[in-house]
Amino acid sequence: MQDSRTYATYAVTCELSSREFRRRLSLFPEEQRYQVVLASSIIGAQNAGRVEETPAAIVADGNEFVAKLLDIAGPEQDEVFKDVLEACLIETMKDELRYCCSNCANFSACLDMENMPIGDLFRRRTCGDETDELKKEISYHIDQALQRTPHVDSDSAHLLCRNFRHQYPATALGEVFNRYADIAAELQRSYGVNYRKIQLEMVRINMDFVEKDRLTPPA
Repeated sequence: MQDSRTYATYAVTCELSSREFRRRLSLFPEEQRYQVVLASSIIGAQNAGRVEETPAAIVADGNEFVAKLLDIAGPEQDEVFKDVLEACLIETMKDELRYCCSNCANFSACLDMENMPIGDLFRRRTCGDETDELKKEISYHIDQALQRTPHVDSDSAHLLCRNFRHQYPATALGEVFNRYADIAAELQRSYGVNYRKIQLEMVRINMDFVEKDRLTPPA
């Protein structure tokens, strides 16, 4: 059962990550789409390497994918790319801290992750079963499950759902921002991004998070 739940979690996470990426991509003009893919991959790899729960194989795959993209076109000193990299890092922080269903401590329970049929289906797909029928079935079950979490695209779930509890309590916020500060420092060394600009945006995001946390009803 636990193995099935793990694969169900992977399936839902994959779908939500795709949605977030498509939203981030839509923020930029078409001629910058490759740079957004590259920036998002760099940030994803940096994040994965700093999250203890991330399997070593996934960290290695992420770093390898970034290296391949940089071999294709690596605009290390490109001013436009710096702006894209800064914007993507800020948007990634916002996504992780949004007050939405997917960032709620009760998310898995609302989805009934223990009994979701997509666990076994997604495991088949990871083992090489890539038929269109299987993909459609997985998508169908994910869509059905997400209907039980109607505030996935919100940033006001604390006002819309009396059971909302953010995955990060205010006491853990320092650890989250330290992680992003480390990433920003690394991106400054490697690509010359404006660390000060990112730091100021982190302060604003922090203040917004604390204000929402203040308005969240106690458990």
